[in-house]
Amino acid sequence: MKPRQRPWKWLLVGLVAVVVAGLALLLPHQLGTSSELRDRVAASLSDWTGGTVTLTEPLQVHYFPPSLRGGFVLSNAANLPAVRTVTAPDFKVTLDFAELLMGRVQLDALRLGKPTITLKESAGEGGAEQPFAAMLADALTDPPLEAVRIRRGTVKSASGKRLIDKLDIRLSARGRSGVLAALGSFDFNGEDVAFSLDSGKITETVEGKAAPVTIKLTSKPVTARFSGTVRAADGLEGSGDMETVLPDARRFLNWVGVAIPEGDSLKNVAASGTVHWSGSTMTFDDGTFELDGNEAVGLFSVTASTRPRVEGTLAFETLMLDPYLGRGDASAQEVAGFDGFLLKHLDADLRVSAGEMSAAGLKLGRGGFTINAKGGTVSGEIGELDLCGGQASGRAGLDLSGARTVASLVGTLAGISIDTCLHPFALGVPLRGLSTVKLDVSSGGTTRGELIRGLVGEVKITAQNGAVPIDFPELAATSASGSDGWSRGAGTAFTSLDADCSLSAGHLWCRSFRMQTPSGLVSGSGGMDVAQQTLDWDFLIADPVAPLDASQLVMETPPRVSLHGSLSDPLIQRANRPTLGAGSPEIDPKSTSAAPR
Repeated sequence: MKPRQRPWKWLLVGLVAVVVAGLALLLPHQLGTSSELRDRVAASLSDWTGGTVTLTEPLQVHYFPPSLRGGFVLSNAANLPAVRTVTAPDFKVTLDFAELLMGRVQLDALRLGKPTITLKESAGEGGAEQPFAAMLADALTDPPLEAVRIRRGTVKSASGKRLIDKLDIRLSARGRSGVLAALGSFDFNGEDVAFSLDSGKITETVEGKAAPVTIKLTSKPVTARFSGTVRAADGLEGSGDMETVLPDARRFLNWVGVAIPEGDSLKNVAASGTVHWSGSTMTFDDGTFELDGNEAVGLFSVTASTRPRVEGTLAFETLMLDPYLGRGDASAQEVAGFDGFLLKHLDADLRVSAGEMSAAGLKLGRGGFTINAKGGTVSGEIGELDLCGGQASGRAGLDLSGARTVASLVGTLAGISIDTCLHPFALGVPLRGLSTVKLDVSSGGTTRGELIRGLVGEVKITAQNGAVPIDFPELAATSASGSDGWSRGAGTAFTSLDADCSLSAGHLWCRSFRMQTPSGLVSGSGGMDVAQQTLDWDFLIADPVAPLDASQLVMETPPRVSLHGSLSDPLIQRANRPTLGAGSPEIDPKSTSAAPR
């Protein structure tokens, strides 16, 4: 430094020292004692929150830069309607220096270290007359400070339960007109959650106060982004674009407190589109959805409450139902069509259609169904579902409200290809033909096995132009013969088949069976143990040249065939009629059908 500059340097230093000394004398005079400054700061915060703010000892006052440090207590905050109390052992508030010179207290920023935030039992607690959303908007419209910093905070419910830990937030009011930026993170039920919020200026509209808002939330259970307009009137509501991704919806539901078991369904859930929400209801007007590898478009809404409700009309190009079919001898409330546990704990009104469906290896084709659930009682209807070359229709009911599930099914399978339907189940029964099945059945139980064993109802079967894997002509031509297993190469073709059956205690019993073949009529009766998959049948083979009449049935012995054993590999035998009266099955004289053994 040149010699002639040194006097100016020391002059500047001296001037700064004089100013600092002057301010040190002026500020305490302008603001009063530290106790008076504390009371003025507490009063400003109390006016903003609508409650009582107490700044506790030990209190430190600094003037360069101007700030206060100590303890912090907030109670009865009418303008923060969800908050009952806030306590922090460490707080710091900085003040506007220029305003201090004028003798006024203007807060710049507030920092709370390790605060405990206790929420109210409900938003209405405390007797506030102004709606929750409106109070929140007012609190953001003209805050007394521009920045709030919360470090390692804890949020508790009114009962004292810890809801959020490690709460870290940076809030910036930016201009005191509702413009707000927030960035932070917290721990919720063991998962780290990061979030950000940007809000534009709050304006008055005919629908109430409104502001543009962008919210982002990121965690392992859920990732979400919303960009749109939020309005505050009688309640919070808004509309905009939203994207949500849940890698595992079961994990998400358990995370937020809805306990459900592990399962194969509700994986890779995603929703995006234009969304509207009002209060606790969120609706996608024209959304795009993904669920378990299935993609759909349509309307979908969720209402959050102690018993959530979902509604929607969804259209799928392809819909794979396998994740919802359950497996093993699981609970009876794991039922085909949807997870019974979920439907037990939520209400639903869903209409689903698909260009193509598949389940358990079956290509179901085009169709649709509805699901209605309320209070654990579920009803559904299938309309014109393409199945095995034919169509299925009907309605089903489930009562999941108790420990024991009660189920019912009334339906028709029309024009289905028997071999096509049986093939995916690998039953090893080479049946062919076009069949129509009408059924009206019901059951009850606590496991899938109990549901099967409890089956009761009526089943009627008709079929045309097919074949059964039993060589009836060969069996009729020999006096005694038998075979283990179905006839693979030489079955019996039929032009028509009719069976009138009933279900009882898990057994399918066909009291009347008539099959017209090119060689004659085969009639009989028998049944199947559905759970054990075993058969027990008797057949009578009529003479195609000289059909039996009533007297011949008594005096003569028509060929008789028995069928019993496992469904996949039964024993098929020719059995001549025993001596008259020695255990013979009773036969209706007007028909050639054998009665049950």
